[in-house]
Amino acid sequence: MGLVLAGAGAMAGCGGSNGQPATQDGASQDADFSVCMDTAAVIYMPGITVTSTTSNPMIPGAYVATLDSAVTEGTPQIVGPEIGLNTWVVSITNVADGTPADVTLTAERPWMPLHGHGATTYPVVTPGDPGKFTLSEIDFFMAGYWEQKLNLQPASGTAEKAAFAICVPQ
Repeated sequence: MGLVLAGAGAMAGCGGSNGQPATQDGASQDADFSVCMDTAAVIYMPGITVTSTTSNPMIPGAYVATLDSAVTEGTPQIVGPEIGLNTWVVSITNVADGTPADVTLTAERPWMPLHGHGATTYPVVTPGDPGKFTLSEIDFFMAGYWEQKLNLQPASGTAEKAAFAICVPQ
């Protein structure tokens, strides 16, 4: 039975009609986001936030990760995640007071949960201003529901994770 469910999920992530759902602000999009219907993926908008998680579900996360910007490399660059190499700018702030977090950030390989596979490479993380990081060479090689997980390590304390669930349109 598990194989049937996994196959159905993979089909939902890879196929679809030419429907064009509206973004969170109601604007129509030219790209086809139907590949992400019935998934946890969201359509990119600057400012998407996720709260970090700890290994203990009883302890809330101490950080908020904000996806400030995303571009797909090429000529010209495309604003937002698309198939190809992507660059993101992410801000990490403290939940308690909203100040820039003092953490070291690493990124895991982009992953397609419905497919059970991911990219073969890891994004390159470059720190910037306090709490700001650039993730480059994020390889979204096909359309669908992708997760980009971030590992946050404070100078003292327990490591946490933040995960963006993003739709890469066809």
